[in-house]
Amino acid sequence: MKGALRHSRLLWLVVGLLAGVVIGRLLPSTPLHAVATDRSENILMATGFVDDQIEAVFFLDSLTGLLRAAVPSLMRASDYQAMWEANPGVDILTAIKTVNAAALKMSGGKGAGAVRPAIQPPQTPRFVMVTGLMDLRAVGSGVRYARCVVHVAEANTGIVLTYALPWSIQYHNSNRPLRGPMTLWAAQQFTTAVIRPEE
Repeated sequence: MKGALRHSRLLWLVVGLLAGVVIGRLLPSTPLHAVATDRSENILMATGFVDDQIEAVFFLDSLTGLLRAAVPSLMRASDYQAMWEANPGVDILTAIKTVNAAALKMSGGKGAGAVRPAIQPPQTPRFVMVTGLMDLRAVGSGVRYARCVVHVAEANTGIVLTYALPWSIQYHNSNRPLRGPMTLWAAQQFTTAVIRPEE
């Protein structure tokens, strides 16, 4: 009796393992990708996948407002094959003008105060940065946009800037340099300052 019970348990264990292997083979596998973000007092860094197995590093200097991204070369050590640049410090000023103009238009030309106070350029910008996946349309001539975008938020104004990177896997595989500006894809104010009336 004990032998039959032990044999039955072993049989069910084997059947369960085989069923798990079969089901695991039939289901599509999805690779997991992780990105990283970190900061120090004036430097922000993040990573994001420009292609399936290729990651870029993003570097934002809070003091200058300069954002750079790079992808290391496949063929040459201590070299970057692709590099991009943007200036969120300048782009924030353009976004502020656009948001203020839209608020003025909504108020019927009575001044931005009728809807909300006009946004003032920050004396000391406070940036936050993350990357995200996005399937943007191609830009032509073998160059398309990378799989990731980088979002840069400025905490004083509540404005978020989204940048896209022109990317070519052919350039990367042949170690052909790819240099240029990031594309400012979107800019929008997500939060506004809370203004309390004086009592």
